[in-house]
Amino acid sequence: MILYLSSQQHTNLLDFLAEQEDALPVKKMTGNFMLKQFVVYDMRNFSHCTELVLDRIAFGDEDRDFAQAIEEFLTMYNTRITVICEGLKENNPLFGALLSAGVGNIVTNVEIRGMQEEIRQSLSSQGMTKYHPKERKQPKAQGEHYRFMADGVRIALVSSQSRIGTTTTALGFTSWLGSVGASVAYVERNDSGIISYLSDAYEMDEEAGGYRLEKMWYGTQPPDAGFHFLIEDYGTDRPEVDTDILLLVCGTKPYEIVHTMKLLEKYDTKPAFVLCPFVEASLQDTYVEAFQTDYHKVFFLEYQPDCMNGSPNAKIFKIITNK
Repeated sequence: MILYLSSQQHTNLLDFLAEQEDALPVKKMTGNFMLKQFVVYDMRNFSHCTELVLDRIAFGDEDRDFAQAIEEFLTMYNTRITVICEGLKENNPLFGALLSAGVGNIVTNVEIRGMQEEIRQSLSSQGMTKYHPKERKQPKAQGEHYRFMADGVRIALVSSQSRIGTTTTALGFTSWLGSVGASVAYVERNDSGIISYLSDAYEMDEEAGGYRLEKMWYGTQPPDAGFHFLIEDYGTDRPEVDTDILLLVCGTKPYEIVHTMKLLEKYDTKPAFVLCPFVEASLQDTYVEAFQTDYHKVFFLEYQPDCMNGSPNAKIFKIITNK
């Protein structure tokens, strides 16, 4: 998909693309923007777009800030950028700044047909070839990375009792999703107050009533939109409405079993994943036989010493979100 941020003056400039059989669909947003703000607050809603076309006169940023915002954008997203700068000369400082930021698709023609031809070149597979942007080093891949075809999937974690690792699991799940490419919100649905400690410890940025750390957002109320997944940590509380995926965190020690059975009985006909931490391998078959039903699938969590690192349980999290 092409995301086009346009001024009123150029709002119909990309309409000619509809005549091409193999053209990507265009999502058009018309108005006045600040690119730095858009990158930080809004672009995550359009991270699936493969092309971003920016009409320079639609943005109130200074030239230096505009180019810097593009450079920062390209460190976070793989989207290709085309900038429409009608009448811009190659000796203009902005032109050089765009090339240095990594943008080679710069539309400078002043005639509509000429601009459209340059846009056509920019959106072709090879892009505009007459300019040579600064080569950007691709970051080395860090483990697996996925494309998520999801939007606002609610994953609720419910505990059979307190202090058995539910919040650690929820935070680890949140971190793992963010590390493999998902935008994810952690919602504290209990009274633990963990977010205030996390925001200080990890120096998170305040955003939309909560806190942001890379692709992860943390808050006490569900965000409006813009996330693939919402991880809702209920602790020993219970969701008042159905969620898309239910995770029941259950203890297996002798004094924990009674609480576990009460929780499983409460959700006996509700599809759920049963997550059991700290279970010796020789006893796992016993608990599968005791807990697993047509509705409940049992998994055993690995030890996760860092609450913000979900990699020890990546296999389980992948299974849960595979659909």
